[in-house]
Amino acid sequence: MKFEKGIKVRLKTFSGTLSPKKNVESFNNYWKLIGEKGEVIDDQLYNERVLVLFDKNLDQFEVANHNPKINSLWILPTDLELEIK
Repeated sequence: MKFEKGIKVRLKTFSGTLSPKKNVESFNNYWKLIGEKGEVIDDQLYNERVLVLFDKNLDQFEVANHNPKINSLWILPTDLELEIK
């Protein structure tokens, strides 16, 4: 499924899994975000990913947050599901 700009989504997995396969540093543990909601703000694929702006401040999850738009991450479309209201 193509996730177009403006679509509301929820993170269902990260890198295709529900948990990391090995120990990861806390700031790289993006699996903490599973279940969080956001919006696709850039649907031009970058390394096969779309840019998702999360509804919550990512700093509260203590993960690296270094993209040009604060609280956004490049996410594989296969890790996303449509957010149904």
